[in-house]
Amino acid sequence: MWNVPSGKGREPSPAALGGERGRQVASVVRFVLGDERGAQEFEDELADQVSAWNLVTGLRNQVLLRSLDRPGAYLHLAFWQSPEHLFGAVHSDAACARLDRLGELAAVEPEQAVAVGHLGDGPAMAGAVHALLVRVTLSGPAAAFEAQFGALAGRFLNDPGCGGCLLLRYTVEPRAYLGLIWWDSATSCDAATRGDRFLEGERRLRHLASGLAFERARTVGGRS
Repeated sequence: MWNVPSGKGREPSPAALGGERGRQVASVVRFVLGDERGAQEFEDELADQVSAWNLVTGLRNQVLLRSLDRPGAYLHLAFWQSPEHLFGAVHSDAACARLDRLGELAAVEPEQAVAVGHLGDGPAMAGAVHALLVRVTLSGPAAAFEAQFGALAGRFLNDPGCGGCLLLRYTVEPRAYLGLIWWDSATSCDAATRGDRFLEGERRLRHLASGLAFERARTVGGRS
């Protein structure tokens, strides 16, 4: 089911991105505003970062999401052609300076991840409107969890408005995952996540996770 170069899932193991050849690599940055009154300044600064990275060699696509469930929370995902492109971009003087400016306005949590599976349109989701973020801390076998997440997301791919799904595994904490499923409207997202199909898939995931949280988000920028 999963469209991953290496085929079957496997147990996670701590590894640098350089050890994940053939998998799509991503920079993952969470932001939480301390004061929502500074939201416009913060979003303007984030928009400048997105625009700057659109010109960086090695960027495949990126998306900026604003949480609908946690006011002031944002997530920026950028996907790179190789680990070298990722490291070069995030550790450049310009990127560090922008992150420092953003850090004056919000709490910043930068991470890195590898894609372990995608269905549908893959990570090209900047044109989507609504997304469901799935944060997971694994307790069961990785292969079983990854298969169950694919089964959950796959239930919706033929529904009107569903664009695709993506599952990322963090490199520093390999039992932590971030899943995304996205739709073209709030109506499509709500219809999928409030039905029995979703509840059954969620129940199966909880058997394999010590932590499982869902968060609705809206796209506010990026590049497909």
